[in-house]
Order: sequence, then structure tokens, then C-alpha cells
Amino acid sequence: MIKKLFIIYILLVSLFSYSQEYFNINDFIRKSKKSTEYVNFEKEKLIDEKENLLFNKKYLPNVSLNFTLPSYNRSISNIIQPDGAIAFRESNNANSRANLSVSQKIPFTGGDFSITNSFNRIDLLGDSQRSTSYSASWIGFNLSQPLNFFNSTKWDKKIHKAKLEFNDINYIRKNIEIKKKGIDTYFELISIKNQKQIVEKRINIAIKYNNVIKNLIKAGKVMAFDSIDSKLKILSLQKSINFIKKSESIKTENINIFFNSKFLNKKDVLESPKVGFELDELNFYIQRYLEAHTIIEENTLISLRKGIKQIEKNRFYEATLSMGVGFNNSAESYNDILQNPNQSQNFSLALDIPLLDFGKKRLQLEVSKSEYEIKISDLDLERKLTIQRITYLYEEINDLIIALKLEKERTNLLKIKLDRLEHLLFAKKILLKDFSESESDYYNSINDRLNILRNIYNKVIELEQIVFFEII
Repeated sequence: MIKKLFIIYILLVSLFSYSQEYFNINDFIRKSKKSTEYVNFEKEKLIDEKENLLFNKKYLPNVSLNFTLPSYNRSISNIIQPDGAIAFRESNNANSRANLSVSQKIPFTGGDFSITNSFNRIDLLGDSQRSTSYSASWIGFNLSQPLNFFNSTKWDKKIHKAKLEFNDINYIRKNIEIKKKGIDTYFELISIKNQKQIVEKRINIAIKYNNVIKNLIKAGKVMAFDSIDSKLKILSLQKSINFIKKSESIKTENINIFFNSKFLNKKDVLESPKVGFELDELNFYIQRYLEAHTIIEENTLISLRKGIKQIEKNRFYEATLSMGVGFNNSAESYNDILQNPNQSQNFSLALDIPLLDFGKKRLQLEVSKSEYEIKISDLDLERKLTIQRITYLYEEINDLIIALKLEKERTNLLKIKLDRLEHLLFAKKILLKDFSESESDYYNSINDRLNILRNIYNKVIELEQIVFFEII
């Protein structure tokens, strides 16, 4: 009874240890969403979202309360008396201050508006005299406004909006890049597994043929020399299979590291990929690219436009208006500073007019405009070349799909031929060399099909990266 239970246990362990799972290319694409690279990509998106919130919060009121705790200062200075004698006087004081301020950017004009309130206490210390005085600014309103009609705030918002739209399409590109790595790992592993399967099949046929030769040798129908080629072939194939298995094991470990999980083992089976998608009309992809190109163009040019506009507005003069009004008071008693406040006003106009700049502003404007025109020309050339590339990619993908269908037919025919030759080989109607040539043609055709499939996926991924649109 114990022996039976032990055997059942061994069978269950073996079944669990060597159980196979089947994966296809879509499983690898989905698994790429769990990779470390994708997790970091999600964190980058979160950072961008927080930076966007931070940018918008810059235009909310800024409220601050500042305190200066008692600051102590003691100094001795010399004073010349009327009779010419020098006397030394000590200054000993402590100062405390509290300040409340509210500031707000003005989006429509590009200026700044602020409201302030402050309270001061000064304590004079010393042996000869002690006194305390107070001063306060009840409330003060201040406005600072550039007068050259260039609103930097408005341009910053336009630049930020262009950046957000560019980030959206850049996220698509990054997602496609990560998906491409998942697809590449799938084809790299399935190529190794296919090669292993091919070599194992060739070993089985070679062993089977060698057994046939042995039986014929025993029957005296062939010489012992005839078995040398089959033995050499078995040894060569066994040597290859050891390297292939090692590569499979290493690649499987690397894939699990990339996917950040132990979801794959070397016993698992990868299904042969298929062309599981259909292309839309060519104009659809060109239009998607043009939409993305408009966003890229705006993100590239808007900062240059801001620079040109700023130079134009500041070319002949720069002016800033500052004005304010407030109420303040000072007294020796805390209660008295709340009575009979004094009104204060300030007004200033800063004007900077370059009388002689030797044409520097004009040259600066010309350089900026030339850089802008060059960038427009580069973007236009890029647009034309990319549309041409989209057209070629579209045609290449369709040609590869046709080539894949033809290669499938070729593989089927070669398989029929190989099955017939196998019967002739075992019947000693053909030589091992003739069979090996057809065998190589058949397995090369299988590899060619896989290479065409991989090429199709690579071309589709390249098209996705150009048009910022996922096809697979």
C-alpha cells in the first residue's frame, strides 16, 4: 500500500513539475504591461500629471505668513561731539516682525497683484534708556504691470498646452516601444524552440535510419561502412541540441526578468504566430500621421514663436508700471497704532529705451526668424519623407503577407516530398545525402516562414511608431 502511494506521489510530482503551458504572441504583449520598464513608464506618466497640476497651481493665489522672531543687535559707534571730542555710544535693540501677504498673477495682462499686511515691534535696550515702539502696515495694495504688450503668462499656457498634447502622443510611442520588446522576446524564444524541435526531429529520423542500417548489416544486405554517415549525423545533431537547450534556458530566464515574473519555464510551448490583424486603407495611416505631426510641429515651434514675439515687443522699449496704495501707522503703544492711520501711495514707471544698440535687437530678431524658418523647413521635409516611408511600409507589409502565404504553400509541398523520401530512404532506394538535402529545404522553409512573420510584425510596429496608432 505504501509503495503504491509513493508511486502515485512521484507521478503527481512529475506531472506538476513538467506540466506545459501554451502561450501565444498576444500573451507576451499583455505580459509586457507587467514589465519593470512599463511600471517605470506609468510612474513617468504620474510625474507628468503632477507637473501639470503644479503648473496650474502657479496661477492660484499665493498666501504666505512670515515671522521674524526677535532679532538682537548690539553695536558701538563713535560720535564726534561739537567740541571735537569723540564719544562712544552703544546701540542695543531687538526687532520682531510678522507679515501676511496674498499675491496673484493676472493671466489676461501678465501682471502681478498683491495685498500685504505687516506688524513691527522694536525694543531699545540698555542701561540708560529702555523703550518699545510699534509700527504696522494695515493693508497695502500693489500692482506691477509690463507695458510692452507682451503677455508671458499667456504664452507659457500655450506652450504648456502644446507640451501636454505632445506628451499624449509620446505615451503612445513609449507604449509601442515596450510592446515591441515583448514581441521581440517572443520571436527570439520561439526561434530557439523551433530550432530545438527541428533538431530533435532530425535526430529521431537519423536514429531510426541508423537502426534500419543496423538491421540490414545484421542481415548481410549492406556493409558496416554504410552506417558511418548516419552515426556522424547523429553526433553532429546531438552536439547542436546541447547548445540550443542551453540558449533556451538562458533566454527563458531573461524573459522572466524582463516581465518581472516567473510565468514562463523552458517546457512551455509557444504557439506559432499568425497575422491576426488587417490593415486599413493607406490614407487612414497617412491622416493619423498628419494629425500627430501637427501636434509635434506645434510643440516644436511655439517656443520659437514666443521668442520672436518677445523680441518684437521689446525691440524699441521696455516699460513696467508699478503702483500701490496702503495705510500704515507707528506709535509707542500697541493700541495707538490702530488709530488715525496714515495713507501711503506709490507710483513708478520704469522705461528702458535703447538709444544706440548698434542693430543688436534687429540682428537678434533676424536670427530668431531664420531659426524659425529653418525649423519649419525641416518639419516640412520630415513630413514629406515620413509620408513616403508610410507608403513604402504599407506596401512592404502587404508584400510580406503575400510572401508568407506562398511560403506556407512551399512548406506544405516540401513536407509531402520529405514524407515520400523518408519511405524511400528506409527502403534504401535513395542515399542519406539526397534525403538530407530535401530535409534541409523543408526545415529552412519553416525558418523562413518564421522570419517572414517576424519581419511583418517589425514592419507593423515601425508603422505604429510613425503614425502613433496601435494596429496589433
